Amino acid sequence: MKLTGALSDPKVKKFNDLYNSFYSLVFSTIYSKVNNYHDSEDICQEVFFRFYNKLDEIENPGKWLLGCLRIVVIDFYKQRKSDEDISDLFDDISMGYVNGFREARVLISQVIEEISSESDDEDEKSDTVIFNLIAVYRYTIVQASRHLKLNYKQTRYRYNRICEKIMARLRERGIKELGDLL
Repeated sequence: MKLTGALSDPKVKKFNDLYNSFYSLVFSTIYSKVNNYHDSEDICQEVFFRFYNKLDEIENPGKWLLGCLRIVVIDFYKQRKSDEDISDLFDDISMGYVNGFREARVLISQVIEEISSESDDEDEKSDTVIFNLIAVYRYTIVQASRHLKLNYKQTRYRYNRICEKIMARLRERGIKELGDLL
């Protein structure tokens, strides 16, 4: 889909550079959800078509592309009128769009697993559940509290505690703040 016309146009150059940077990530993510090479090519082309049309408005191309591919893949399944259950299609933690690139989500997931596996305290292990509900699955603290049968203050305290532990582990790896991951 690379654009060849008017190569001196700054928008075309910017698009081609970003296309080269993100094509393999976008295509492989789509393919992992669709499992059909030709459909993946079509969906990928649609994602980059939309990307080009919005290019001047986009602040974070990686986030935008991952969000767009979610929409286009879901539209693809809806158009097929498939009876497949697609509700968990994007539940994969590494597919997180909201909080950054796949690599950042995978790194945070690894840190959470380390914290959970190193602890013998059941409360600390359940803190990771609270973190996943709030940060990954976008529950509010109130919703997480109800779901886990805790009060609001307990849930907020434990969420803040696990966030501090995660940040301490990330600092050990040279990441000073979450913005460094994005």
